Amino acid sequence: MRYRKGSIVISETHDVPLLLLVRNAGYITHEQLIALSGYDKSQSSVCNFLWRIRRLLVGGFVALLQRKIDGHKVYSITRKGLAELESFGHMLSSLNPETTSIGQPSKMTHYLELNEIRLTLKRHRLLDSWLSDIEVCSENLLTEDRYVKDYDALAMLRVGDRQLQCAIEYERTTKSLARYAEIRQALSQEQTLNAILYIVREVERLFLVAEQLTGAHPGILFVTASAFLRFGRDAYAMRSLSVGGTLEELLVQLASEAHPVEIPSPHNWPVP
Repeated sequence: MRYRKGSIVISETHDVPLLLLVRNAGYITHEQLIALSGYDKSQSSVCNFLWRIRRLLVGGFVALLQRKIDGHKVYSITRKGLAELESFGHMLSSLNPETTSIGQPSKMTHYLELNEIRLTLKRHRLLDSWLSDIEVCSENLLTEDRYVKDYDALAMLRVGDRQLQCAIEYERTTKSLARYAEIRQALSQEQTLNAILYIVREVERLFLVAEQLTGAHPGILFVTASAFLRFGRDAYAMRSLSVGGTLEELLVQLASEAHPVEIPSPHNWPVP
């Protein structure tokens, strides 16, 4: 097959995984993209990554935010990038080239911090696979609400020789008591998941969220973002205001209590 001179040919093996990471993350820093894409720190590997991301930028498949965030370059997907992914069969009901708005700048910090949560799970070898919020939303649209809400992420966690299908909810701001009552009602109906992990920005908010949602789901856990990002599996977490332990200990408890749940087909669960 001949290609027009100067055109950029997208590799399904090397370029598509990068485009998927950028699309699914919403926004992602340069360093997060390197870490999640599996490139090591050798000079040849870093040079390979830089060459590929430059091609995607020049080709208009990925956009670079005009300003750095805390000193970091930030990438997002473009309509051309979405169309290219669709040509390889990677379509989402919740996001496509015809979507009115493909970026949510107001949620950028939320997305970047979710990437750090994902990386922490990966570093501590707790993560088997990950679905972002737009993937969860797409799944709900296709299955008439398989899950009771569009979670921030769904993670398949590895706990010893067991797997836990776990929703990730990242609370950066406090909601109203009425809204927490609605969430509590929704979570009480969740039958597809083994666990729901609430990662809360501040200690004060942690106790508020735990007070409002304890018992909403048998597998609900609460942990502060600062402890989780610093200690990972060893972070102090709670099942209720009076029951706590390390996150790993509580996950082991849930794994021993968990009933089998229907696991989505493997193609819907990308590697971490």
